[in-house]
Amino acid sequence: MNGFFLKSLLLTFLLAPSLFAQTSDAAPRVSTVFAVLTSSLETNRATVGQEFVLKTISDVVVDAELVIPKYTRVVGHVTETATKGKDQTQSELWLVIDKAVRKDGTEIPLQAIIAAIAAPENSSLTDDPTYGMMHSNEPTQAKLASSTSGGALPAASKAESTAAVATANIKGLMDDRVTLNESSQGTIGYDDLSLSWHLMVPPPITVFASKRKNVKLRTGTQMLLRMALPRVPR
Repeated sequence: MNGFFLKSLLLTFLLAPSLFAQTSDAAPRVSTVFAVLTSSLETNRATVGQEFVLKTISDVVVDAELVIPKYTRVVGHVTETATKGKDQTQSELWLVIDKAVRKDGTEIPLQAIIAAIAAPENSSLTDDPTYGMMHSNEPTQAKLASSTSGGALPAASKAESTAAVATANIKGLMDDRVTLNESSQGTIGYDDLSLSWHLMVPPPITVFASKRKNVKLRTGTQMLLRMALPRVPR
């Protein structure tokens, strides 16, 4: 039980980073990282155990060592869902952050909470200037591809020539603007969505709740993760 208590105490500090300025050097140390949700999550479709993936858009350095590089995959899973109904006052989505998976395959276990989120600046491709540029060039791209492939455009080439895919390929590398900061808390850009945590027994759980019938986190949602210091397995 002592270990559980210490872990719970450490995770409590994760929720209040401003306390560190008021405590001694012996206070628990934490790391933060900014990440982006790669595929939407919602209570209407999510299942218990379902994995989700984030992509980090900042580095995590611990004691001068680059532990989690930018663009690393962070994997989590859905631990519980609830939909508002007769016996349920709100919809809920319960998430656990499990690990970071570096490009070399190294897996780093994480104890982390989602401390804050920010909605994508614009979730509509039709309003995206990159998409507009690529979409206007689609007929030219298709004609060129067709002429170089004997009049028949392979399925893979068709997919890669679409404006949506081209936009994703380009913007996936470009959109690293961080809306959040290290002291951010709660939800930004989402109406009627609250954020809370269950910390008494590991692993820490982040709970999103809404009075609406569905909790949906859109693709591209930025997240601030606050975590116990990650270490590369030796």
